[in-house]
Amino acid sequence: MLDFLIEQGVELAKSVDAKAVVVISNKNLNEKIIDGINIIPAPRRYTTLIESVISSLEAVNIDEMLGKELAEKMLLLSQSKDYISLVLYLKGLGLDRRAVAVTCIDSLKSVLLVDLEKGRINSALKECAERVEPRVIKALLTVSLSIAHKGREGKPIGTAFVIGDVEEVLRRSRQLIINPYKGHPESVRDVKDPSNWESIREFAQLDGVFVVDEKGYIVTAGRYIEVQAGDVKMKSGLGGRHLACAVISRETNAIAIVVSQSGGDITVYKDGEEILCIPASIL
Repeated sequence: MLDFLIEQGVELAKSVDAKAVVVISNKNLNEKIIDGINIIPAPRRYTTLIESVISSLEAVNIDEMLGKELAEKMLLLSQSKDYISLVLYLKGLGLDRRAVAVTCIDSLKSVLLVDLEKGRINSALKECAERVEPRVIKALLTVSLSIAHKGREGKPIGTAFVIGDVEEVLRRSRQLIINPYKGHPESVRDVKDPSNWESIREFAQLDGVFVVDEKGYIVTAGRYIEVQAGDVKMKSGLGGRHLACAVISRETNAIAIVVSQSGGDITVYKDGEEILCIPASIL
């Protein structure tokens, strides 16, 4: 059945000029190319999540399910589009077209066409591109995902990147430790270069945030943001790092990316507002 669904997905992708078919299945599948279409398997943990959500919905009477519980489970299903968009974006396939999603699990078998251009992730990335070079955001989201997944030496860590409007950001913050990037050439401070990501993950263990300029060069790490919360509205359960980054994005033209230590969620702030949240559950 999986081979048949992938075959149908490839034909649909070719007919609408899509670049990829994302496969959500509990069977082993390697990434490959068929007739010029990228076949990208979802991680097993994501497939397991979808299966558990569907099973739990089937096991209860919808009328008896609490409103909040039902909303949370339906939200997880709706985030499939965000997941597909994120996978293709990080693989450099772009979000200006469509993609096909093939689902082949015990309780659901389907072939869906996904309009990536109208998704939340594409909208947020376009907002960020108004102020920061797109390659910088992509690199920092990739590093953030790595930190959210692996932490450091098996321990979860949280960190944040404040990008752009460096002069104003520095004016509203202070150094907690000696700046580990001081005096280093641009080649060592360039977040767009994957060879520098290991040092970023290492310094992510430090208190404070990274300050990065619009072109992707780290200005400093271990910076403490000194702002007043004011009337910024936050989700319950978020800590001081999220609040500080939301406020600094409101008081300056910077974009902030925060990795939650407790849950691994990744949140992007602009103008004091959350414009994107990538939950750990879909990663």
